[in-house]
Amino acid sequence: MFFTVNGQLVLDTSFMDTSVSISLAADYATSNDDIRTFDGSAENISAIAGTTAILPCSVDLSNSDPSKEITWMSPKHILISIGEKRIIDDTRMSIIRPRIPDWNLQIRELEFYDRGMYICSLNTKPMIKPTISHETNNVKRNLKEGETANLTCNATGYPEPTITWYREKEAIGRQGPYLLVHNITRYCSGTYTCHAFNGVGPAVSRVFSINVHFQPEVQVLNREQKQDLRKETIIQCEISASPQAIVNWRKGDHIFTANSYQRITPEIYEKNIYVTVLRLRIQNLTWSDFGEYICEASNRLGKDQEMMQLIPIDGVYGTPEPPPKNISHPKTVVFNFSTAFNDGAKKSYHRQKARVFRFQRK
Repeated sequence: MFFTVNGQLVLDTSFMDTSVSISLAADYATSNDDIRTFDGSAENISAIAGTTAILPCSVDLSNSDPSKEITWMSPKHILISIGEKRIIDDTRMSIIRPRIPDWNLQIRELEFYDRGMYICSLNTKPMIKPTISHETNNVKRNLKEGETANLTCNATGYPEPTITWYREKEAIGRQGPYLLVHNITRYCSGTYTCHAFNGVGPAVSRVFSINVHFQPEVQVLNREQKQDLRKETIIQCEISASPQAIVNWRKGDHIFTANSYQRITPEIYEKNIYVTVLRLRIQNLTWSDFGEYICEASNRLGKDQEMMQLIPIDGVYGTPEPPPKNISHPKTVVFNFSTAFNDGAKKSYHRQKARVFRFQRK
């Protein structure tokens, strides 16, 4: 037995330029061994461009060979569907079945190039290598920490392909067209790949890139650093952030900017995709250079900062003061010093303690 429904889409000049006319002709043949009936006769259907057309195909499959399926073929000889499953990468087309024998082809949002001959036939199930639909969602995703990544891999073929997911080329033990990553963190960033394989031809794949964004986190490696006067020193902090943060070293209200002619200059380089290292190079240390420094960073998701203390190697810093007028002994000179103490907290806060030394001249 051979059964065919020919659906002809042609331009109808009796309509406006935006109209198309659909002409359907049904032809079928029967044999004594296998009889199929076509429910309906040839008919003409006209539809306006932009609307929906339905090409009817009704076949009694109650006694059919289970190895055979109803298929639709496009005017360009592209397989549209096998049974109820759409094969073509065109979401406007679908199979609708208002009754059990119906295998109607629905085409939404008709366009001029849809015209031509459509064939509905009963065929042995074909072997079709897998393909991944272009409707698969965005392959580049930017997410915030705590959100859910939803990846979709729409693969078609016959037999139906098996879809396997990989992260950085390692299987993650997940199969199927969907991959959900809940409460995502920065450590989930990277490339995810879906492989579709059905034994017909080579496997096909689609690569997704996930980038996780988070607010800056500042870490000062040495909360207390010592150096001698007139020496050079470098203080350093590391900033983790995505997207990349604006970073600064600050002392009091003064923000240090890059300038090759200055004695104190910041230096910045990327440690990896998320971590930035910010250094502050101080040459020819003076008394005014000692004290508290703040490393700060900000991006559109938030900000953070950490403090550190730069002190002389002997643990004290200050400037000698002239002897007060109320000191009667002319050979006594008074020096006021400040000593920095670290209270050990995560965020380093320091207190100052005044110390007075008296030196007796001989």
